Amino acid sequence: MTRPIPTKAAIQLEALLPDLLRLARYLLRDRAAAEDMVQDIVLRLWSRMTDPAEPAIDDLRAYAFSALRNRLRDRGAALPDQSLDEHLPDPVAGNTLPARLACAETLAALDSLPAEQAALIRMRAVDGLSYAQIAIRTGLSEGTVTSRLSRARAALRERLNLPPGAPVTFLLD
Repeated sequence: MTRPIPTKAAIQLEALLPDLLRLARYLLRDRAAAEDMVQDIVLRLWSRMTDPAEPAIDDLRAYAFSALRNRLRDRGAALPDQSLDEHLPDPVAGNTLPARLACAETLAALDSLPAEQAALIRMRAVDGLSYAQIAIRTGLSEGTVTSRLSRARAALRERLNLPPGAPVTFLLD
């Protein structure tokens, strides 16, 4: 017997697809491999969500991104051959594996922040919202958004052992 999935959870899972695919494409540099990996992650999540023996997932977004990072880490040796894409411009100079690991480490550090701080950083760095748009979306004043984002960035720097004032939002692009 399977556990019925609440409509809200199914909608949340569907809403995560573009973000999961974007991260997988960035990390794998191969659209087909990224789509396959995201499909695999979604199937695993769906299976877990319908299994009554498994505990419910409290934070689906964090769980999905962790599952993707873990899957990438587990198949680290099987990453696609980057020499096939030498003619494509690489946004990260040199070897991309350190950049991928740094991205995964950044996302793990982001997931370890308090939910409100992580949400504000995602709205700014990932969704590209302005401070005013974040204020409208959250119901906070723009000054409160500014100060909370500042504290969130400081906490992220601390978790990543970066010097004070080091930029952190570029790590999430």
